[in-house]
Amino acid sequence: MNIRYIILCVAVCICGVAHAQTFETGGVVGVEYDYKILKGWHFSAEGELRFDYNFTHYNRAKLAVGTDYTFWQKRMKVGASYSFLNYHDREDQLFDNRHRIKAFVSLAPKFGQWKVGWRVMAQTTFRDARRGDYTFNPKTYLRNRLSVSYAIPQTRLKLQLSEEFWWRLYKPGNNIIDQMRTVLGLQYAIDRHHTLDFYLRYDNEVQVRNPEHMLYFGVAYSFE
Repeated sequence: MNIRYIILCVAVCICGVAHAQTFETGGVVGVEYDYKILKGWHFSAEGELRFDYNFTHYNRAKLAVGTDYTFWQKRMKVGASYSFLNYHDREDQLFDNRHRIKAFVSLAPKFGQWKVGWRVMAQTTFRDARRGDYTFNPKTYLRNRLSVSYAIPQTRLKLQLSEEFWWRLYKPGNNIIDQMRTVLGLQYAIDRHHTLDFYLRYDNEVQVRNPEHMLYFGVAYSFE
């Protein structure tokens, strides 16, 4: 893998969106716990804080619990989760609580040091009607993600790259792809049970009025 080529591509993308009027940077900090219930069956719990407006504004907090089952020689996985979300509206200075449920299926075969993955996920978000007059509530999306990772030999490092798009299903007659996400990450395995993930995440709204473009710098700690 040509690492310098990947870094150059990311730099070009950043420079390309830097001129967008709605381009901002932010940060994401997360922690995740994974518990093995039975062979192939796991429970997980996750917490996350997200900041935007060039790292100066609290944007969102997330608490999530989920379960998943891996089968077919660890190639396929199915799972579901629930998330409690707390958003802060920068313009109206209001806090908005939301509830989200997800269900997914993924396929991720390995080819030596490489792993190629595909995931399809159904996501529904329920918003608090007392906080606003929402035209569409809940909002349902079908998310598709293609990913590739490479475990660097003789190291504890793994390179990861993914592309994902959101296909909205809640607006009859106008079900379009309105968001895309590109993630470039580096995972470091501290030991068998603890890992650190460092990543760049570019969230790009498309086919909507006043699209937002966000570049997040993220770090996540996982343990089991």
